[in-house]
Amino acid sequence: MTTSYMEMSSYRNYYLNAIYSALEKGMAAKEVVCSITTGFRSIPSIRTAPGLNPYHASVADIGYGFDAAQGTIQRLLQGERIPLAKEMLVFDLDTLRISEKQLSPNFELAVQEASPNVLYLVEQSRYLNNQISNRINEAIRLGKELLGSDWEIVHERIKNVQAIPRL
Repeated sequence: MTTSYMEMSSYRNYYLNAIYSALEKGMAAKEVVCSITTGFRSIPSIRTAPGLNPYHASVADIGYGFDAAQGTIQRLLQGERIPLAKEMLVFDLDTLRISEKQLSPNFELAVQEASPNVLYLVEQSRYLNNQISNRINEAIRLGKELLGSDWEIVHERIKNVQAIPRL
């Protein structure tokens, strides 16, 4: 039994749309987190916290990662033939995974001295950070399902590029 091009394209598009949707939900959570993080600068007990700037930067980094991944997916869904498309998809999603790892420690450092009157914002941010993480992990899981064993092969090729420090 052979799979027609149409069936294969439909399979690929199903997964690309599902990945895009997961990232869209993560991006929505990120937008709220970004607003709260900006508001943290007006709270005296957090304003000078050593983790606030790295936390804000890691939130922004995830935003850029969402944009990159969604841009790649949109291009693929529109039928653009992209050289190294699998590499771009794996790179974008795995870079999001790396960025997400920076969120929690920076957040915890930023809110360590938070006063009791802003604990609701801290808890809301913690919840939203968890949502961001869940959506990134969901997108990666779907990417692995889409690419199967190719995911690991491609990941081996791109991991050295990811080792280049980001500013």
